[in-house]
Amino acid sequence: MDFERLIEMRNTGFAKEIGLRITQIREGYAKGELVLRPMHGNPIGSVHGGLIFTIADTVGGTAATSRGRFVTTVSGNMNYLRPAMNCEKLIGESVEIKIGKNMCVYDVVITNETGKEIAKATMTYYYLQNMPPVETSMPDCQ
Repeated sequence: MDFERLIEMRNTGFAKEIGLRITQIREGYAKGELVLRPMHGNPIGSVHGGLIFTIADTVGGTAATSRGRFVTTVSGNMNYLRPAMNCEKLIGESVEIKIGKNMCVYDVVITNETGKEIAKATMTYYYLQNMPPVETSMPDCQ
């Protein structure tokens, strides 16, 4: 698996638009970070919970693709531990819990730049297909 190419592939589309950048991938693991901007906030001055969930889903899905297969999200369970207020960056790290024949499960921890835990998630993904050679970046929608 060409992890550098996979990083390039994953740093496109929606993730790129919101500022999320995958920084590390190895088998069963991924890490990403997002430098916060005013657009990421909500009316009470904290980071929007949907953004935090997006980080978890994207980083978890990236770790799942490190096994060489495209995935789609089946479910995600998020526990918000503290508000993301007065921070500059959010970091997501995902580790593998279980690899099955058709599905896989990953833990994701979201921290701020000082290492305070903001949220924890358990994400389940369904395997769609083996990934094609690296020149193809996205599967066709069906």
